[in-house]
Amino acid sequence: FSAYPSLSLPLVSTSAYLTPKIGVHATHYSLERNAPGTDSNPSRALPIFSVDSGVVFERETRAFNTGLLQTLEPRAYYLRVPYRNQDHIPLFDTGAADFNYAQIFSENAFSGIDRIADANQLTLAMTSRLLVQGSGQELVKGTVGQRFYFRDQLVQLSSSTAARTYRSSDYLAALSGRLSRSWTADTGLQYNQRD
Repeated sequence: FSAYPSLSLPLVSTSAYLTPKIGVHATHYSLERNAPGTDSNPSRALPIFSVDSGVVFERETRAFNTGLLQTLEPRAYYLRVPYRNQDHIPLFDTGAADFNYAQIFSENAFSGIDRIADANQLTLAMTSRLLVQGSGQELVKGTVGQRFYFRDQLVQLSSSTAARTYRSSDYLAALSGRLSRSWTADTGLQYNQRD
């Protein structure tokens, strides 16, 4: 059994947003035929707190005799999840999530519900777009982002998995744009500054 009731308060204006969110991720297992000496009814309850915020700046410009709107969109996402020892919970369908731009703003570094990663981290990102004035069609979009950790991550998939001890994630960047009416292109870059 797993439940994640949460409350969020989206504060939105025409050019900015701030969304604080708090919730409790509760999980309970009822196991049969488990190994001797292990808990047949392990459970876990974790409070999760986050604040997502962003601003959209716009300016008018021209290129190729076309009126364009350029945006600059900084975003900050803070996540706090306290540490709970979860070694007594078996792994059924959980793995480490791939680190990419879609995952950088997620609440859990794992896929599945058998592990909820502890977190005290801040993600910063910047997006810029070129839009055609009038139609709003997006011509080009560029994004860069990185996550900063304020402490080591203690929850791991197993005791043999090395804990994360570095203070910042890989750099992530993405660029996409329209090449013609029928063709678009996307590219992404992930740079590990430690290796």
